[in-house]
Order: sequence, then structure tokens, then C-alpha cells
Amino acid sequence: MKYLTLIRHAKSDHTVPGTADRDRPLNERGRKDAPTMGSRLSSLFLQPDIVLASPAQRVRETLTGIAAGGAVTVSQVTEHHDALYLAEAEVLWDFAASALMEDDEVWLVAHNPGLTEMVEQLCGARLENVPTLGVVRIAFEEVIVESPNGTLVFYDTPKSR
Repeated sequence: MKYLTLIRHAKSDHTVPGTADRDRPLNERGRKDAPTMGSRLSSLFLQPDIVLASPAQRVRETLTGIAAGGAVTVSQVTEHHDALYLAEAEVLWDFAASALMEDDEVWLVAHNPGLTEMVEQLCGARLENVPTLGVVRIAFEEVIVESPNGTLVFYDTPKSR
């Protein structure tokens, strides 16, 4: 089996005037929620072979928080790609599928609406919106790039518990 874990960045701060979207940091809630979700992921004993991530500041800080929760080490975040910043579902899938050809456990940390659209395309789940710091895990018996065929394993958000 191959596993893809999709994570939307934590809640970001929109209050700093003049901050470019790409440079927005996390807000207080985002900084609090990221280690909590990291702890939840750690309790499931999930260890990524590779973490693909947008280079946005809010994604970087989200990963630092998740690492503080014990789910991943910062050194496991091996690839930040400019193309993942606000990417559409098809671009996200291209990166994920390529990584899944090599690795069994791939994490991808990025943005909406691409993440929500990707979940719908990969496994048919209708989530309407993956909220900030939402985590979606999808399993694949076989990675078929042209027609993804994943199965939703779990969906978790900071407000789920």
C-alpha cells in the first residue's frame, strides 16, 4: 500500500498590514493547533518517507509546529516547491504521484482550494472544504497517475476532538 497524507497549513495571521500573502505567519490559534495535530499524528505512528511542502511562511511554521508535536522532524521536510504555493489539484497530484512512485508514505502540506479539490478527485470524498490544519489520509493499492483511485483512511481537524 501507498499512503498520501494531505495537510492544509494552520490558521494564518491576516492582521499584519503590507504582508505579502506568501509571507503571512501563523496566528495564535495556528501556533497552538499545529503541535496538537502533530501529537495526534505522532500517536498514530505515521512517519513520512518524504514531505513535500509549499514554501509559504505559514506552511513552514505549520511544519515546525507539527514537528514540535512529535509527528515529523524538520529534517524530513525535504522538499519545498514554489509550484505547490496555491497550486491547483492537478499540480498537487503530479507532485504527490511522482513521490508515491518512489516512496510508500508521502505527506504534502499546501493550500486550498487545491487540497480540497484533490481529495475529491482522488477518493470521491465530498468534504466541501479542508479547513486550516485539516489532515486527510488516503491509501492507494496502486498509483495510477491518469486515474487516481484512492481510499479515504481518515480525516481529522483541530476541532474534531
